[in-house]
Amino acid sequence: MVVFLWILISILFLLSIVGVFVPVIPDAILMWIAFLIYQFGIAAPGEGLGWVFWISMTILTVLLFLADILSNIYFVQKYGGDKWSAGVAVVGLLLGAALLSPFVGPFSIILGPFLAVLLLEVMRSREKGQALQIAFGTLLGFLGSAFVKIGVIIIMIIWFVVQVNIG
Repeated sequence: MVVFLWILISILFLLSIVGVFVPVIPDAILMWIAFLIYQFGIAAPGEGLGWVFWISMTILTVLLFLADILSNIYFVQKYGGDKWSAGVAVVGLLLGAALLSPFVGPFSIILGPFLAVLLLEVMRSREKGQALQIAFGTLLGFLGSAFVKIGVIIIMIIWFVVQVNIG
């Protein structure tokens, strides 16, 4: 049974990395499920992951959730957008994942913010070149957030492995 649980934990870790690019796979939730499987399925009673681990993982999980939003806001504003463009990019990220996923799969997290910001900027009578430049910022936002999220997930996995081997 323990071997099965370790295999399940490993699969959940891999799926959490895949979840960075596939919006229907909840990366942070899968990490937590893996941690909980270890805590309640493998660790001996009274042992397991300590409070420092759980608090640290909570902070890193918040960082995972904020990575998409903050990265999109930063890059949209860097490429000429304003607070409205940044807000629409966040809405486009959420709605794009929900509405476009059946049609374009993982590309919905790229297309949603891009199309939302492009539409907003065209409706605001921006020049096409400027509207495309601002929308391009959303693509860079996605790449930036993906880079951060993969880094944070790898840190979480390494921390878990070190914690398990020490405990």
